[in-house]
Amino acid sequence: MRPVDKGPDQGVFNPYQDAQQPLVKQIGEYCSYCERWIASAIHVEHKRPKKDYDNEKLLWTNFLLSCSNCNSGKGSGKLELMDYLWPDTDNTFLAFSYDSEGRILISSSLPDNLKAKAYRTWKILGLNCHPDESIAGFDEPTDKDKRWLHRRQAWQKALRQKQGLAVLDTTERRDSIAETAAERGMFSVWMTVFNDDPDIRKRLIKRFTGTAINCFDEEGNPISRFGGQL
Repeated sequence: MRPVDKGPDQGVFNPYQDAQQPLVKQIGEYCSYCERWIASAIHVEHKRPKKDYDNEKLLWTNFLLSCSNCNSGKGSGKLELMDYLWPDTDNTFLAFSYDSEGRILISSSLPDNLKAKAYRTWKILGLNCHPDESIAGFDEPTDKDKRWLHRRQAWQKALRQKQGLAVLDTTERRDSIAETAAERGMFSVWMTVFNDDPDIRKRLIKRFTGTAINCFDEEGNPISRFGGQL
């Protein structure tokens, strides 16, 4: 999950939907959770459900952007922020791993207390939905939930780009790879496929609007976020 930087607190938005374009400008037109590029109907997502936290439903600090699948997963109910990991306060790139079949897995390197928080985040957003139910915790996706398929397609595209780069490696081609990735989203998939290419990883971090650069070192490797749980 891409860590994002929303910038300075922009205060109150009434109605809260007015925060959509400022959020898009700051962190890009991507779902903050599954990372898909959303061409239209991107939602202003409330970290704490607006039905249960009326005093926070208009606050910038409680907003992210979400697709319909991730937005519907959380539903309503009381929610303690510290029980989960969030892309605007933690380095969520460290929390999950991605594979060629479109699966998202809990990072095995996390300490147990953070694994529990990553697991709750994974489940509440439906990031565990995948046709392969052989892995503990995975749920069957609905017919309308193609997030896993879009991750698999992004992996295949990223792999083709990597293979092409091995044949012809130029600055222009590297710029094009970052541009291609940013056009459709799935930051974490591209970062994983190019995990052995620091230059491409740095280009991806720079090209994806609103990526929290303080979550990565000079070689594009993820590091703990100052002030975050992870």
